Amino acid sequence: MDTIVEFLVFVAVILIVSFVGAYLPMTTRATDKQMHLMIAFSTGVFLGILFLILFPEAVRESDAYGIDIMTVMYVALAGFLLMFTVDFLMKHYKKAECDCDDCLDHHSHSVTSLSAFFGLSIHAALDGLALATAFTLDASVGVVILLALSIHKAAEVFSLSSTFLLAGGRKRSMTYMTVFCLITPIAALVSYLLLGGAESNITGPAFAFSAGVFMFVTMLHMIPEAFHRKDIKISSLLLMLIGLLIILCVVILMGNSGL
Repeated sequence: MDTIVEFLVFVAVILIVSFVGAYLPMTTRATDKQMHLMIAFSTGVFLGILFLILFPEAVRESDAYGIDIMTVMYVALAGFLLMFTVDFLMKHYKKAECDCDDCLDHHSHSVTSLSAFFGLSIHAALDGLALATAFTLDASVGVVILLALSIHKAAEVFSLSSTFLLAGGRKRSMTYMTVFCLITPIAALVSYLLLGGAESNITGPAFAFSAGVFMFVTMLHMIPEAFHRKDIKISSLLLMLIGLLIILCVVILMGNSGL
């Protein structure tokens, strides 16, 4: 098979997996309890992405280009502070409709979903770059990489879709998820066609910035959201651990490549 055709098949698989994972939570009307359980699972996925993929990959990629660990941490801190500022401004200028608990809760969910969308979009673009780079450097292991990335992608988009559904508005969720599902394929094609899949010395700092964003979203939004219902805390903990375990399995499958 021609190389470009084979790569297009890989991109198509990622696109299909992304759309299936994104729209699966929208096929049924989940209760508030079920939605919070899905958020708990998503929290585990986000924790896995943060500590098992983003930070290790940021350090590894930066070290390959002689970028020291403190620079990586500074960039990660910048990502965290930027997300904190964006979150603060969103809460300050986008007030809840009233001060009742339901309106305040819905407003909090909306901010959480947008924060997650921003952080995951950066990571999705890096996924595209990583796929193109790996394919160019060693196409013979492309199938294994594609499988691992597909599992990772399915869990990622399922998690993000769940956060948007919790914020309310199925049509709004579909719009955001459609845009999100296109990010990785487009980034992969641009990287492959224009950059030839070559690695860049900005890849490490980009992963570090994304890690900072992820840390803010996970620690200050996802974890509190997953565990604020007292009646499902044990179930939430188990689902969070399952989500984390899935990402751990993906990392092991990929041989700690962090793609």
